[in-house]
Amino acid sequence: MMHAVRRMLARNWIGALSVLSLVAAWEIAAHLVPVSPLQGTPIVPSLEHMLGVSFIGMSDYWKFPFWAPVPELGGAQTYRGAILAMSYHSLITLYRISAGMLLGASVGVTRALLLAHFPLFRALAAGPLHFLRMCPLLAMIPLFQFWFGATDKSVIIFVAYGVGVVYLVTALNAIANLPHKYIEAALCQGASRLRILRSIVIPAILPEFFSAIYVTLGIAWSAVVAAEYIGVDSGIGRMVIWADYFSDTGRMMIVTLFILAYAMLTFAFVRILQRYVLRWMP
Repeated sequence: MMHAVRRMLARNWIGALSVLSLVAAWEIAAHLVPVSPLQGTPIVPSLEHMLGVSFIGMSDYWKFPFWAPVPELGGAQTYRGAILAMSYHSLITLYRISAGMLLGASVGVTRALLLAHFPLFRALAAGPLHFLRMCPLLAMIPLFQFWFGATDKSVIIFVAYGVGVVYLVTALNAIANLPHKYIEAALCQGASRLRILRSIVIPAILPEFFSAIYVTLGIAWSAVVAAEYIGVDSGIGRMVIWADYFSDTGRMMIVTLFILAYAMLTFAFVRILQRYVLRWMP
């Protein structure tokens, strides 16, 4: 294990040095920048502030009277409560983003296949779908919450809308780039339309589809945090606005670092999934 870590550091020592330089610069700025007039809220929180006062303060977001005291009910702030609070709200956000991406991918790719293979559907739906694709994403949050309420359903559908339009365009482009001779050869062999879809079209669009996943992961994280920030009462985005109410920059930075870590983990998971699904590629 240690040998693998040393090899990774040897390959990426410049990146590691850059990260350490940024951390050092942040820590220096934390001790040089004046403190905010609000007591206990430094403009640039130091590492010790974030890992101490700010992190234990995250236990304020633990609302269940078991496993750890509830500060809202007069209980003490504890590191266990902070860990439980971060875990609870993180799981909620990860559920919303996963469900939203799965729903968006299903709807986007299905619409693309229908548009590509059925001229009547393309004539009826292409215009409205491209109009929806041009709508500004963040400006749609209040409408989604008005239509679906400040619930999980609203956040999931909003994430699905944000990523689905990207999957739609990517799948359409991949289908358009598919050499028609492959389909002609399959037809000459007597393949049905369903067999062509399963054996030729879908495998052909998978490489570009995974490229779209990498793009939409960033969109999905932005969408889910923005939706939670404005409306629902749980999730990582909501923790940001709770910290914002008290101008607690330390808690804001902790949540931001957690979001960054989760985003990196999801990128790594998709990369592993891509290697498995596209293992047939040279």
